[in-house]
Amino acid sequence: MKLYSRSSLLCWLAILSFVAVGLAQREEEHTHVVPTSEEGLGHAHMDISCSPGIGTKFDRALALLHNFWYSRALQAFQQVAKDDPECAMAYWGAAMTYNHPLWDAPSTADETAAWASVQKGLAAKEASPREKLYLAAVAALFNDAGAGPR
Repeated sequence: MKLYSRSSLLCWLAILSFVAVGLAQREEEHTHVVPTSEEGLGHAHMDISCSPGIGTKFDRALALLHNFWYSRALQAFQQVAKDDPECAMAYWGAAMTYNHPLWDAPSTADETAAWASVQKGLAAKEASPREKLYLAAVAALFNDAGAGPR
């Protein structure tokens, strides 16, 4: 007694093959790897109009900032500013390291340092219109060394 004919078995094998291939492709499409650094910072990126080669250093500093490593982020943004003194966003980043809205309100010295960074950023030559808006926002935050309302 024959349960299945040879043609029906071949048909079932073909169907199972297509299903298996489809599932494998679907799994591959949904696999997304986020690049991470050796420090486990994750990945942060912002298009900036600074000198070539600065973007990678800036992105690392930005990742440090987003991970709340304020002192390390400040050092990294200061290095970006040292490497490209006209990079306005380096000064924006340095000023943002003094903004801790959930804890540790900045001291008077911190606000003064942040305001000095803001002033350097506003005076820098390399700033796109979008970057000027970022600088205006941080300027409002630390206006007159933090003397204004928040």
